[in-house]
Amino acid sequence: MFYVVYVNHPTSKAMLHSTDCWKYTKRRRDKTIHGYWSKTFKNVEAASSFAKNTNKSNIGTCVFCIKGEVNK
Repeated sequence: MFYVVYVNHPTSKAMLHSTDCWKYTKRRRDKTIHGYWSKTFKNVEAASSFAKNTNKSNIGTCVFCIKGEVNK
């Protein structure tokens, strides 16, 4: 399984998703006026590290494809 992060600027969130997640597979574009999808990561640790480095106040995981919260 591979992972991506959606970074949302207005809500100050960085959310981890599986590349199988419908939110990722149904996206219309990789970059929007509100944020962007990261590159793909081979493991959740690498995706989590990327999310933490965005300096967003809310770091978490998708409730649909990844259960639980990433340790801050």
